[in-house]
Amino acid sequence: MQRKKQNFIEGAFVLMAASLVVKVIGAFFQIPLQNLIGGESSPAFGMFSAAYRIYTAMLVVSTVGLPAALSKMVAEATACGREREVRRIVRVAGWIFVPVGALCSVALFFGADTFAAWIKNADAGLAVTAIAPSVLMVAVLSVFRGYYQGRSNMVPTAVSQVIEAMGKLFVGLGLAYYAMRNGMSDPAVAAMTVLGVTIGEMAAAAYMLLQAAVMHRRATPVRMLSDAARPSGELAKTLLSLSIPITISSAVMSLTDLIDVALISARLQSPAVGMSAEQAITTYGIYTGQAINFFNLPQTLITALAVSVLPTIASARAAQNFTKVSKTVSTTLRLTLMITLPAGAGFLLLSGPILRMFYASGTVLGGQLMAILGIAVPAVALVAVTNAVLQAFGRIDLPLISMFLGAVVKMLGDYYLIGMPSLNILGAPISTAACYWLIALLNLLQIGRLSHALPPLGKTAGRPLAATVGMGAAVVICQTALTRILSAAPGSAADKLCTLVCILAAVAVYGVLLLSLRAVEREDVLLLPKGEKIADFLHLK
Repeated sequence: MQRKKQNFIEGAFVLMAASLVVKVIGAFFQIPLQNLIGGESSPAFGMFSAAYRIYTAMLVVSTVGLPAALSKMVAEATACGREREVRRIVRVAGWIFVPVGALCSVALFFGADTFAAWIKNADAGLAVTAIAPSVLMVAVLSVFRGYYQGRSNMVPTAVSQVIEAMGKLFVGLGLAYYAMRNGMSDPAVAAMTVLGVTIGEMAAAAYMLLQAAVMHRRATPVRMLSDAARPSGELAKTLLSLSIPITISSAVMSLTDLIDVALISARLQSPAVGMSAEQAITTYGIYTGQAINFFNLPQTLITALAVSVLPTIASARAAQNFTKVSKTVSTTLRLTLMITLPAGAGFLLLSGPILRMFYASGTVLGGQLMAILGIAVPAVALVAVTNAVLQAFGRIDLPLISMFLGAVVKMLGDYYLIGMPSLNILGAPISTAACYWLIALLNLLQIGRLSHALPPLGKTAGRPLAATVGMGAAVVICQTALTRILSAAPGSAADKLCTLVCILAAVAVYGVLLLSLRAVEREDVLLLPKGEKIADFLHLK
C-alpha cells in the first residue's frame, strides 16, 4: 500500500515543530499547576511527581526501545518491497508489546501502594493507580509510531505527541482545579491531576487507531517487489534483539541520573566541601531547576532528527544504496553541529543574562553551571544522532558499550570533582561534559570504522564552528556596547532588553556567516518544504 512519506529533513522538522509545541504546552501546564496546588513543596505536587516518576520508569522497562527497533525493521522491509513482511512485523510487535504494556499497567494498578512505598511516598498510591492505564496506551502508541516512522511519515507521531500534551494541559489542570475547588485531600488532588496524563494517552491512542483506519481505506495498492516474509518467530527474535539493547541503553542513563541525585547531594555534604543538607538541596535545585532545564532544550530538536534519520539510513542500507547512506550520515552530522554549536556558544556567553530573564535568584551560580554545560550541548546532540546511526547500521550493541563507559566516567567525575572544595557543584557539569564527549567520540569512531570513512571534517564541523566563532565575537561586542550605553544593571529591564537584542544579533550574524562560508548548500535546502524557492531566494547554487 502506498502511503504519505517525507524525506528525513522534512520528517525531522515535523517532529521538531511538535516537540517545541509540546515544550510550550508543558510550561503552560507546569507553572499554573504549581500555583494551583501549592507549589513544588506542596504534598499534592510531590505525590504527582512521584507517580509520574514511577510511570516513566515503567515505560523504560516496557516500551522505550520499541519505536526505534520497529521503525528500522519496517524501513528495511519497505525498501526491499516486502509489504507482506511489513504487515507481519507490525502484528508481531503488537502481539509482544501490547500484552507487556497491559501487564505493566495491571502491576501498577494493583501494586500502586507498594510502588509508592518503594520511593518513600506512600500517599502517592492513588495517583499511581490513576496513571497505571497510561502504560498500556503508550505500548499501543509505540507500535503505531514505530510503523509510521519506518514508513518515513512523522506526522502521526507528531500529532499524537501534541494530543498527549493537550490532554495533560486541559484535562489535568481542569481536574486539578475541580479537586481543589471541592476541597479534596492531597492524594485525591494528585490523582485527579495525573488522570490528565492517562486521558491524554487514551486520546492519542484513539487518534492513532483512527488514523490507521483512515489511511488503510485511502491507500492505493502498489506492486510488491517480493511476496516473501520471514516467519513470525524469526521476526519476534529480531525485534527483541534490537529493542532490548536500546532499552538497556536508556535504562543505563536513567539509572545514572538517579544515582547522580544521591551522589551529588552526598558529595556536597562531605567533610571536604562541608555544606549543610539545606545548602546542598538549594545548590542542587539551582543546578537542576535552572541549568539543566535549559540544557535539555536543544536536545529536544536533535532527538527529532535522530528519530527521522534512523529509518532513512536503514532503508538505504537494505536497498544497498551506500551513496545515500554516506550522504545522509554527512548531512545529519553537519545539521546537528549547525544547530548545537551556536546553542552551546550561547550558553557559554549569555548563560547569566538568559537566566536573569526568568529567575530572580541563584542566577550567578546557575549561570556558571549553564556555561559549563554549554560545552556539552554539541556532545549530547552527537550522542543522540550517532546512536541512531549505529542502530540503523544494525550495531545495537555499540551504543550500549559507549553509554556504559560514559556512565562510569560521569559517576567517577561526580565523586572526585564535586568532592573538591574549589569546584564542588561545578564538578557536576564538568563530568557531564566529559561523559557525553566520550560517548560521542567513541560512537563517531565506530561509524568511521563501519562506513570506512567519516564525512569531511572541514565541511561537517569546520564551517559551522567558524560561523559560531564569528557569532560569539558579535555577541561579546554587542553585549559590551549595549551594557555601557544602557547602563544595564543585572536583572533590570535594560539588562533583559540587552540580552534579547544580543540573541537576535547572534541569530542574524550566524545565519549570514553560514551562507557566506557555504556551510549551507543548495542540496540541503532542497530537502525542505518549498526548498527550491528558498534556495533561489538565498541565491544558493
